Formats: sequence, C-alpha cells, structure tokens
Amino acid sequence: MSIERISGKEVKAMVREGAKKRMSFAFCLDQSKDPLLMIQPGKKPETLKPPMKKEGGGPPMAWGTYVVRSGAMEMICETAPQRMITELKKFLKRGKPKVNVLFYDDGGNLLDSLKPEKPEGQVTEETAAGISAPDIGEKAVAPLKRRLKRIQPRISLAPGPLELKLKRALAKSVSLINQGRLQEAETMILVIERAVARTGKDREDEAKAMKRGQREMDQRSLGAQVKRAQSLQASVARAPGKARSRLARALHVAARHLKRRDLDSARDAMDRIEKALTALA
Repeated sequence: MSIERISGKEVKAMVREGAKKRMSFAFCLDQSKDPLLMIQPGKKPETLKPPMKKEGGGPPMAWGTYVVRSGAMEMICETAPQRMITELKKFLKRGKPKVNVLFYDDGGNLLDSLKPEKPEGQVTEETAAGISAPDIGEKAVAPLKRRLKRIQPRISLAPGPLELKLKRALAKSVSLINQGRLQEAETMILVIERAVARTGKDREDEAKAMKRGQREMDQRSLGAQVKRAQSLQASVARAPGKARSRLARALHVAARHLKRRDLDSARDAMDRIEKALTALA
C-alpha cells in the first residue's frame, strides 16, 4: 500500500482520498517541531510508525483511521494524546479542508472538532437577539425567544451540513416571529429542538424534547383560548334574557374544559357559542 506524506497544501487531497475508502493516518512533530502527517489506504495505522520515525518523527504520536462521509471527515484515533490532537487540528485548519472534521477516540467519544472557515462576505447569522415584534404582546413572544436562546449554542455542536440547515431554520423562526406568525415559528422551533436532540448534543433526548415542546405549545394555545373565553363572556353578557342564560351555561362548560386543559372540547364549545351569538345579531 502506498504511503503519502501530506503537506498543508495537500489537505484537500487527503479529504478526497477519505471519500473513496477508509484511510490510515499517523501524525506527530518531527525533530524540528514541524508537523508530520502520513496516510495510506487500509485499517492498520500502526504500520505507519516506522516510516514516521524514518522521517524524523517520534512520540507523542496520534494515529488511527479516517473516512469522509455526509460532509464530515471522521478521524478515529487509536492513540490520541491531547497535544497531538490540538496540533493536528491546527495543521488541518491551515489546509482549509472545507468539511467538518470530527476527532473521536476508539470508543466513539467525540474528542474535538474543526469546522470549515466561513467564506468572506457571508451573511451574518440571525439569532434570537434579532427578534423585534413590538406589535405583538411580550408574553406571547417571550416563550419562543427563550427556547431559541436555549437551543442556539447547541446548534453549533451539530455536524457541518446539519449545523447549516439548523441555523437557516433558526433564522427562519426569527423572521416568522417578527411577522407575527407565531404558530409557524413554534412548529419550526420544535423541529430544531428535535433535530439537536437526535444528534446527542443536548441534555434531552428526542422524546423529552418533543414532550417539552408540545407542553410549551399547549400552554401558549391555552392562553389564547382563555382570552377568547373572556371576550365571549362580554358578548354573552349583552345577549337578551333567555339566550343569555343558555349561553352563560355553555360558556361555563367551555371554562371547565379549559381548566382540565381539554382544548379541543373548549374550542368546540366556544365555536357553538360564537355561532349562536352571530344568529342573535
């Protein structure tokens, strides 16, 4: 199997090779403290130790295998001195690999990562700080803003392509909130939360994220239905005698549904009240 010594200018070629098949690598500093990286096809990185020593390399040394898939280069380090991982990360960064590089130990634990540099002139990312909806009640916006602030730093831990998608989704959520389209924004935020939970970069798993998001949605919906009931109460009070008594009883039933958080039944009851009020007008 051919062995290649990789320079900083050849990092992109290293990525191309990893996209074809799994490669072995070894990395250390030579006697002049310059980085020394070698790769070869196959799954036996320990065979790179003799040629590394011949080129002037020595311990500490990192070696393992790597492969490129789904826009990320996964480097599985069988030996992983932290100093060498840091030096390897700096070496690869100078070569601008244009993929997300993930460093794992041989147990599958993430040790470090390197994200591709952003192109110059890239549009500034939207964040929760960009929410500006003065015409919408603060109480309605605050829960959504809180959830965006919570999930925002976790998005940066996602692998490259997914991170970009989630950042775009976050920017879209901010835009929807600013337009007053809160229900659509809430759905988008829940999608982001579930995606981050699936990556394992959040303290919640997907089921917990879904449950908490649904609870937040129900709470906001409950608030909207309570306001609706309060508005109907004023209209019922202006209805004529017998109709007023009948509608007041119906509104009391709707209130009981709301107290039990049975939003579907409450909505149905209030729909009937509104229909009756319209007929009386």
